[in-house]
Amino acid sequence: MKHGERLKAAINDFEDNRQKLSVSLVSSLEEAEQKLTDENPDLPKVSIDFEKQWTSIQKRYKGFKGDFENVGKTSRDYFAKLDELVNNINNESLRDKELAKNASLQSKWDQSYQDAKVSIEKVTEVLEAGNDFHMVLVASSIRQKLEQNVDELNLIAVQAKELLSELEAFTQAGRELVEG
Repeated sequence: MKHGERLKAAINDFEDNRQKLSVSLVSSLEEAEQKLTDENPDLPKVSIDFEKQWTSIQKRYKGFKGDFENVGKTSRDYFAKLDELVNNINNESLRDKELAKNASLQSKWDQSYQDAKVSIEKVTEVLEAGNDFHMVLVASSIRQKLEQNVDELNLIAVQAKELLSELEAFTQAGRELVEG
């Protein structure tokens, strides 16, 4: 039971960080976009404010990735324990049926985990684009060039919102796994 509880806790931690990252990332990007679309934006101030928020987002993202890795580790422990328990069944027919159930469940989980891993890699790409945007914003604040940056920021915000929302399915799959 403790393996299931650890997996459930890891999934909940992941979901908490996913939600917090999603909210902070999207709100930070939207706020920067709004400030940049003002009639006379103060680019140096927007740049400084964005940098503060972006640094916080980077820290949260590291925690988010750590939580995802923890879900992977605890799910491997969970399935190892299930197989260990089933392998202690003396009745060969019953043991084979239970092993098949475990294998089916693990196959579904592994697919959800791989899908989430791909989404997280895409989130990493979005954050890298955000880092690039930050450097462009700083340069733009120096040059006072603005319009194309707002479009790029909007695209990054949309991508981040979609990708982080997609990861909610991973959380749901994990909850279904541990709650039956």
